[in-house]
Amino acid sequence: RRHLLDMHIEDWDDRFLSKFSPEVYVENLKIAEVNYAMVYLQSHVGLCYFPTKIGETHAAVKKQPDLLRRVVDLCHENGIRVCGYYSLIYNTKEHDKHPEWRMKNRDGKSLRESGMETTGLAFTNAKGSRYGHCCPNNPDYLAFTLKQVEEMVDYFDCDALFFDMPCWPHTCYCEHCRKAFGKEIPDTDTRELIEFKAKKMGEFVQKVSERVKMLRPGMVVEHNFACSVATKTTMGCVEEVLAACDYAGGDLYGDLYNHAFACKFFKNATKNPPFEQMFSRCKPALRIHTLTKTEDEMKTALASTMQHHGATLVIDAVDPIGTMDRRVYERIGEVFRFQKQYEPYFTGDMVEEVGLYYGMRSRLDHSGPTSVSCCANAGKTLARAHIPFGVTGSFHTLEPYKIIAAPMLSDMEDKDNGRLVDYVKNGGTLYLSGCGNASLVERLTGNRFLHMTKETNLYLAPKEGKEALFSGFTLDYPLPFEHSAPVVQPGNVEVLATVTLPYTGPDELKYAAIHSDPPGTPTDIPAVTFNRFGKGAVIWSAFPIECEKFEEYRKIFLRLLHLNGEPEYFFTSNAPRRVELTAFENIDHITLNAAVLDEEAESTEVAPFTVRVRAKAKSVRILPESKKIPFVTDGEYTEFETPVLHIFDMYKLET
Repeated sequence: RRHLLDMHIEDWDDRFLSKFSPEVYVENLKIAEVNYAMVYLQSHVGLCYFPTKIGETHAAVKKQPDLLRRVVDLCHENGIRVCGYYSLIYNTKEHDKHPEWRMKNRDGKSLRESGMETTGLAFTNAKGSRYGHCCPNNPDYLAFTLKQVEEMVDYFDCDALFFDMPCWPHTCYCEHCRKAFGKEIPDTDTRELIEFKAKKMGEFVQKVSERVKMLRPGMVVEHNFACSVATKTTMGCVEEVLAACDYAGGDLYGDLYNHAFACKFFKNATKNPPFEQMFSRCKPALRIHTLTKTEDEMKTALASTMQHHGATLVIDAVDPIGTMDRRVYERIGEVFRFQKQYEPYFTGDMVEEVGLYYGMRSRLDHSGPTSVSCCANAGKTLARAHIPFGVTGSFHTLEPYKIIAAPMLSDMEDKDNGRLVDYVKNGGTLYLSGCGNASLVERLTGNRFLHMTKETNLYLAPKEGKEALFSGFTLDYPLPFEHSAPVVQPGNVEVLATVTLPYTGPDELKYAAIHSDPPGTPTDIPAVTFNRFGKGAVIWSAFPIECEKFEEYRKIFLRLLHLNGEPEYFFTSNAPRRVELTAFENIDHITLNAAVLDEEAESTEVAPFTVRVRAKAKSVRILPESKKIPFVTDGEYTEFETPVLHIFDMYKLET
């Protein structure tokens, strides 16, 4: 039950933080049932909340040097653990004081100097000129950062440290980056440049973590891993940053299904549980300071993390003068008391039978489908179908999954091709889409990539006899896509569908229909293929079917996953689609979680539904009351009907 009070506050006005009270701060944490507080030791502004000797101390702290240390001490006196917050890369004061430290564009200016509003971050108001970025390749900035780490560890008695923004907001062309790259830095993000940024960010954060561990052996270190999901691969927040973290987590601002996807990703990526999922109490994000999520909205976000056994951190934002709205903490308290009753049951191993292979390095172009957008939407499809699934990738094992979907991988993932090939060879079923990782596609299917279509309004036309697989779409009335597609020379595969082109090309002024580009030219270009490989099978789609959000595409995606046979899943249910189920196996019992992924300010109740679980239960109880629920057994399965569901319930099957 974690909390962060966002304190990116300037000090040009004497009123700023003048009314900040450590006693009120900690009293609000107690009201909110918080047992782990993330406390600002410094901020994006670059001002320190302690008497730094090498940086710049916030004016309010100059007047009361122990202001934030008092918060830390009071937290400990009240049984609240403390994680100190420090902002990497984003440091406006040091950016302004040290022009040589700045992350620079090709023209030698920083984004702040240029006044470019290109942050693209959900929690900001997009004022790029507010943020000063310092380059991690600058040895003086690194030395400064490590010295401030020493100052913080010496001044504060924290239990952990959190480092924010371990990423490249843009490509840097400063002298140190040029020297480290070894040649002219390109204007486009080549594979070599992307790998360079990942490596250098990894080295930077690893040095920070190592300095903390040297000064305080055993201290827990987290680097914000949100950019591994929320931004492009080019920002460098990938496996190398994860390696420097004791656990995975971050603040994300997507919808509830993105939240659930991130939970599954963080859960399997973390070195040590629990992973951490942060959400803002502000609606929709911190840029809207005075609009607070309702109790139901907070509980729903919390429930999604709870059903994956994660730790929730709620982010509030301090008023510039230093005050806090007590009503917010009363609401958070209601929400965390809701969680508290379930915490003793956060045990066991999560059941994951379908795996979504997420390529952290395959987030190159946000204008079209990427690995993250495809995985997140595929996750929504699986959740709505009540199929037990998890998120895997280079950071996690592949073997336990009966089926793996690996959407829109790029060749940046080719270091893991061997594991994916072995997975299929040993009997796994693999779904692939796109041809970004052409070597993997050719190795598994024989389909050889030639080029991309110039057309972007295309159609998938089922082969004769395969119309049912594709929801009744036909050669004459094929399935539409608004993407270009790879043209491949087919290998030894069964072609299930082909590509149909529109009547005219994208560069032609003439057209068939003024409002659209209807299908006009059937081709032999494979759109979907199936083949056996070793003991397993491969389904390949030229189109990212899994990324389309209409129900017709979702059904086709599920049918394709089951082309090699539909397994008997651990659980099935007739629950409404807005209910997501997860299950955890323990030695003598199973817990089944049901969360309503409802975006409404007031969540509506869900009528009773049936759940069937692959377990021979001795009893079924609803927690935490432990009230018995009637059930029946059928061979190795147990079936029961749930009570009315509101936001979250947990059921215990004693085995």
